[in-house]
Amino acid sequence: MLYKTRVTAIREFPWKDVYPFSIILLSYASAIEFASSLRCALQVYPTDLDLRHMALGELNTNNLRYEGYRAAGDHSHFLEHFVRKLPTHAHVAGTKAARAIATYTQTIERMSAEHRAQTVFSRETELPGIFEAILAAHNWDKHGFGFYRYYLERHIELDGGSEGHGELTNQFELDPTVLLHFYDARLKLYTDGLQFR
Repeated sequence: MLYKTRVTAIREFPWKDVYPFSIILLSYASAIEFASSLRCALQVYPTDLDLRHMALGELNTNNLRYEGYRAAGDHSHFLEHFVRKLPTHAHVAGTKAARAIATYTQTIERMSAEHRAQTVFSRETELPGIFEAILAAHNWDKHGFGFYRYYLERHIELDGGSEGHGELTNQFELDPTVLLHFYDARLKLYTDGLQFR
């Protein structure tokens, strides 16, 4: 399927050539959008018990714990907690990243709730491989971004395995055309928004 080529392009993106904080900033924006799209999925499939169980591990949860962070919230709130402490936040947010994030968000928000739900289900299968590539691209602790290393590792753990989020959402049918549109937008977010060295 054609959308798989976009997934491969994202996984094989030259992550090591990108400023680490730039990746974190776009991950934060993507996490906000993911939570919104997951809430769309819950509206479309309100009685699906596996989806509800999966959502318990993504929304208003305390399953991300790093250093002093123990709060319940969406996973984007975890990133926000640490991103706000970093001195480069205001500078990077004023670059092309902000424009790319706005374009990406607008593209996703124009999709129907049903289509946004499909992007969530696909991501639960595809993201672990992408996260593994990003994890390997930098020494996150050396850069002072240990919280992001933990975020990636924890998501790989949550999504994978027989009880993982990918398994809980793999019963839904996916439209390759919808996913091509989504992953095109996601690849454009990275191409246009990341800051290269």
